[in-house]
Amino acid sequence: MTTRHQRNIVELLVLQHNRMRELLDDLQSTAGPERRESFEEFGRWLAVHEATEAELIQGDFRRETAATW
Repeated sequence: MTTRHQRNIVELLVLQHNRMRELLDDLQSTAGPERRESFEEFGRWLAVHEATEAELIQGDFRRETAATW
C-alpha cells in the first residue's frame, strides 16, 4: 500500500468520525422526529464506517499477514 493511499484512508476515516460526532451532538440537542432522523442517519454512517474499516484496514491486515505465512 502506498503512503498516499494510507493518507487517503486515514482522511476518509477521520471525516466519517467527524460526521458521526456531529450526529451524536444532534442526538443530544434534538427531540421528536428530528432526533429520530439523526439517530437513523447515525446508524447508516456507523454501518458505512464499520464496513470501510473492515475492508480497508482489516482487509489490508489479512493480505499482509497472509503474505508472510
